[in-house]
Amino acid sequence: MKHRASQATGNAARTPAKPLTGALAATFGGCMLSTAVVAQTPTDANHDESPVQLSPMTVEAGRQAAPERSYTIPETNSATGLALSPRETPQSVTSITRQQLDDREAVDIEDALELTPGITASKAEVGVRTSFRARGYDIGNWKVDGLQFSGDSGFGGGGNALNMDLYERIDIVRGANGLLGGTGDPSATVNLIRKRPEREFGGSVYGAYGRWDRSRVGADLNVPLTEDGRVRSRVVVTQQEGDTFRDNESERRRAALANLAFDATDDTTLGLGYQYEYRKTDGAGWGANVPIWFADGSRTHLSRSTNLAPDWSHAESRTNTVFASLNHAFNDDWTLDVHAAQSDTDALNNLALAKVNRGPSGGFIGYWDQDGGGAILNALRERNETRQRSVGVDLSGAYDLFGRRHDLMLGASESRTRERTPEQECTMSSGTASEYSSYCMFRATNGLAISDWRHGVDDDIRLDASRTGRVKTTETRLRGFYAATRLEVTEPLSIILGGRVSDYETDTDAYDGATTSRHEHDVFTPYAGAIYDLSDRYSLYASYTNIFTPQSQRDTGGATVDPVEGDSYEAGIKGEWFDGQLNASAALFRTRQEHLAVMDGGNLTPDGAQAYKSGTGNETEGVDLEVAGAITPNWNVYGGYTYLHFRRVDSDGRSDPSHLFKLSTTYEPGGRLNRWTFGGGVYAQSHIDAVSSPAGQPSHGVSTGSTAVKWPGYAIWNAMARYDITDDTRLSLNVDNLFDQHYYDRYGFYAGAIYGSPRSATLTLRTSF
Repeated sequence: MKHRASQATGNAARTPAKPLTGALAATFGGCMLSTAVVAQTPTDANHDESPVQLSPMTVEAGRQAAPERSYTIPETNSATGLALSPRETPQSVTSITRQQLDDREAVDIEDALELTPGITASKAEVGVRTSFRARGYDIGNWKVDGLQFSGDSGFGGGGNALNMDLYERIDIVRGANGLLGGTGDPSATVNLIRKRPEREFGGSVYGAYGRWDRSRVGADLNVPLTEDGRVRSRVVVTQQEGDTFRDNESERRRAALANLAFDATDDTTLGLGYQYEYRKTDGAGWGANVPIWFADGSRTHLSRSTNLAPDWSHAESRTNTVFASLNHAFNDDWTLDVHAAQSDTDALNNLALAKVNRGPSGGFIGYWDQDGGGAILNALRERNETRQRSVGVDLSGAYDLFGRRHDLMLGASESRTRERTPEQECTMSSGTASEYSSYCMFRATNGLAISDWRHGVDDDIRLDASRTGRVKTTETRLRGFYAATRLEVTEPLSIILGGRVSDYETDTDAYDGATTSRHEHDVFTPYAGAIYDLSDRYSLYASYTNIFTPQSQRDTGGATVDPVEGDSYEAGIKGEWFDGQLNASAALFRTRQEHLAVMDGGNLTPDGAQAYKSGTGNETEGVDLEVAGAITPNWNVYGGYTYLHFRRVDSDGRSDPSHLFKLSTTYEPGGRLNRWTFGGGVYAQSHIDAVSSPAGQPSHGVSTGSTAVKWPGYAIWNAMARYDITDDTRLSLNVDNLFDQHYYDRYGFYAGAIYGSPRSATLTLRTSF
């Protein structure tokens, strides 16, 4: 195993190797080849000075940073807290680099995770809730620069506004990661790394335009504030707006980042910054936006543009974040990192959609008739104000024991989240009817009928809301102390041992003043991993960790469902070539999960929301294959294959394919085409034996329960071409869904489906300076 003389974490920078004076060097894969070295011999007054030509020699430098246009990174600490290369990490860890994001013109977190092997997305509706899944489970562990963040894409989460222009890369650790996250989420942990100030002046600007009048502009500027760069800044701004392929739907996004760094001493760096992210989707809905069946039970074949949402239906989310950091290097071995952040997310959902929902006597109604009747407009209005404060302290370094060098990480973290939901009462009315709801939820029993769904929602239907003055507040605190060490037992064998002790508390004050609490103290999460080097290129590895994940769903009495518990195992082989510029892995995994929350039929919580209960849980196993990096200096590749098998299922319907394949590649030809870059990729998943839940196929316009359905598999191809007009300016064309495949982003939620995006093209002009 390669050993590093010093270790860097957080913002600590590595000191580059100094080239030999007079050497002509060429670099590939981190190896510096010196063609000649010139030295001066001692002289005296009787002899002329003359150089002596020494024999050629080869010098291998330490691990270098990945090239500017790389699809991999040299190391990450997102998995264990220790700065390890992908091959040294005993878990499936993936990084989406800045170059990958630019090549695919990834705009938001959904675009970015679409590139990641083993990750799927399942939408509950258009523009609001999207569940990202891995290994059969929802991803619930989100971080920014290693700190906990309310990043779920839900009614109140900040994930809907996440803008990729503000981030340098994304690290994804598949499998449980309770050591650093505090919750042993069995799916994956997503850690976004912000763009940071650099010492040299530079930047870039771009403009993009695509189908459905989508336009996007952005600027990224790095400005040293002192001549020596000890005080420096990074400023990023971006804006996008445009329509979509659905009727009445449009989007607007804005984001900004101001990040400052100050080298107080040669060993200490202070950081301070502010970040703003905003997204608004007009035409967003509440639930799957097209029905699978008509009222007579026959299948629908509706246009992909169908969207029975009124023009006043929208989802809006904005997040303001302030953050600070301190990095101090005690010596070449030991580093202290302190990070703190406060995020305030304000989400407003004023949603309406003609869909199926629960009716009287436990049945489900609202199925559309083929002659234009039967559709009922459902509506929801909800505001969520979420404040999350997070802090993390990490001390990491190396130590000697029994004649060998080992690594150690000690840390503590705490996050406090307060979610406030002001109570509102609403009236939905038209020229001929009016309905009142004390919780601003209009379902099939109190929604308004649409005259003819083939002509859209009636123009005179409106929703009026007012606050009652009552507020529901939920406060959650997660605190933990953790440690991990990498022991170099023998030359080929290293073992990573660690553990975390966590305290979890949640307290809820309901609208009526009733209080519910759940406290979990001194929860111990163990971690163990082993890496055995077969050679300089290949390693075997295995890891184990415990699962403990608190749940936010509530039962019919308003209490939260019991936490999820279980175990996660992984073993595999990893390889690296060209000093880490190309990485590959093959993994076997198995996860057992107990007490996963499932919908409690048609029952509701005291405040009118869907009620849940503790289920028996899931048990999954499978295979992960992945490759990332440069096959040659001008050929990048990134992709993977995942096979997933459910040994035991207790959920609200399968939304995971058994086979998932993703591949992206770019190639820069030489000769007369040396200014061109060509690329392409594919996202393919097999069919899913899903369940339309809780509503299924109707009989005479009524459904009494779930129906098994087959979510069709699909393959989506994309292509890109880029031309370097100058060394600093390039024009690129990206085409998504190249063959205009019809597919679904969700199939079976409340007897509905959500179409995926048709073929589209985007032209981008980008210049750097």
